[in-house]
Amino acid sequence: MLLSPFGVGGDLWEAAVFFKRMNERGLKAARHGADGRTTGVEPLLGSDSGDALPDVSASARPASLASLDRLGQTVVATITVTELTGRDTAELVAELLGHVEGSGVRHFVFDLQNVNYMDSSCIGVMVEMLTQLQKAGGRIALVNASQSVDCLFKLTKLDRIFPICPDVMVAIEAVERAG
Repeated sequence: MLLSPFGVGGDLWEAAVFFKRMNERGLKAARHGADGRTTGVEPLLGSDSGDALPDVSASARPASLASLDRLGQTVVATITVTELTGRDTAELVAELLGHVEGSGVRHFVFDLQNVNYMDSSCIGVMVEMLTQLQKAGGRIALVNASQSVDCLFKLTKLDRIFPICPDVMVAIEAVERAG
């Protein structure tokens, strides 16, 4: 039986659906400053005036969203962007899941040292990835999360299924010990 923040016996799919619905409704996400105070609120999908999200072409983004290192059965993905969106995360997850098949990789550690902001659709994609990994006994841990990202995972109670660790070696130990 899986313990999820959405109830005992619930599954991670519920969490993914929850975050997808939040984005579809255009709910707003608060940005937090370094001191943890709310510095502003932004719509997750476009602005209140109905404008679409700005077009982010491939040339405007870094060539790679993360640098990857493999240690045993774990891939450490150091995210290189400061703002992580659902679209970016979906690209990254597709790339990472390509490493899983037939390679012996079971676990992932996301090093978020560069990430200052993460939207809810990003978390939904991460929940979907975790659901797929769990079928093969895999796990995901987070490391070096900023105060705002850490708060986002704690508020949604997803820190219970995504361990947030102080450093990469502790995170690797956490995912491999539990897996």
